[in-house]
Amino acid sequence: MDIDKLRSSGIKVTTITEKIHVIQGNNRSRSPFANAVLILDKVHALMDPGCGLEITETIAQMVGIDVVIASHSHPDHTAGIHLIQEISNPDVAVPQEHAQSISIADSLASRFVEKDLSKLWKDHYLPVTGFKDFTPTKHFGQGHEFSFGETRFIALHTPGHLEDHYCFVEPDRNIVIGFDIDLSPFGPWYGNPESNIDQFKKSIAVVSSLPSEIYITSHSKPVKGTYISKRMRLYANAFDERDDIILRNMSGRNWWNMEDIVMKSPIYQVDHTDPDKILKYGETQMILKHIKGLTEKGRIIKQDGKYHIT
Repeated sequence: MDIDKLRSSGIKVTTITEKIHVIQGNNRSRSPFANAVLILDKVHALMDPGCGLEITETIAQMVGIDVVIASHSHPDHTAGIHLIQEISNPDVAVPQEHAQSISIADSLASRFVEKDLSKLWKDHYLPVTGFKDFTPTKHFGQGHEFSFGETRFIALHTPGHLEDHYCFVEPDRNIVIGFDIDLSPFGPWYGNPESNIDQFKKSIAVVSSLPSEIYITSHSKPVKGTYISKRMRLYANAFDERDDIILRNMSGRNWWNMEDIVMKSPIYQVDHTDPDKILKYGETQMILKHIKGLTEKGRIIKQDGKYHIT
């Protein structure tokens, strides 16, 4: 079998059904890599080939890929698409939201970081993932059904992490691929300007309501049965927990500027004094979203560019 060939080559595979397999990415699928989902049916499909270029190349050469699907624009999910296109000529399906930017490094940089960090992001982050520009051939949107033979998946638009983030549902077997609604111990990530906490919460609620027996994510192992709802609750609770951490960190004095709040690193809990500028930017974006929400709820007051707990 094709899947046995992949295992014998050293690739780590978790078989979900006879035709659906999770390919573990480099670095145990932690960013800047991700799990990929391989479907070996009448049509061979690979979802989110961000598992590492060597793994992607081996899959493309050993089993052949007819269709590549990207769940959203982050390069740790799309990095291997260009390589598969070099090896074969697959259809490449991308979300209709931001379809014009998902495949182009310059366009992605303008979405994900501020102008001053654009070159740094392209020169240092992208090469780690292996991303290069690629060519989409198809777009999909809410409710689109991908049929691969006996296996089918329906696209579910779930913004928040990014505006173009999608999950996929296999309704016949109650399998959900949550991608970056990933149930990881870190919790939700929303460190780009277009990320949105309220949308993320709604998307988590939608996915939580689905009848799912197996839940596949991009950065952790598949979750089964009753553990899904437990892990989903813990994951969703992170938003409120981070609100509380930010407020506790601000309790030491009357007024705080944004830089001082960021330097406390309430989310990443790292030392920003000698910063990884991209990491610090991502945490800043997340904190800004929390501060905005806390201000709207009346728990924080903003005055002259500084913040104070009510």
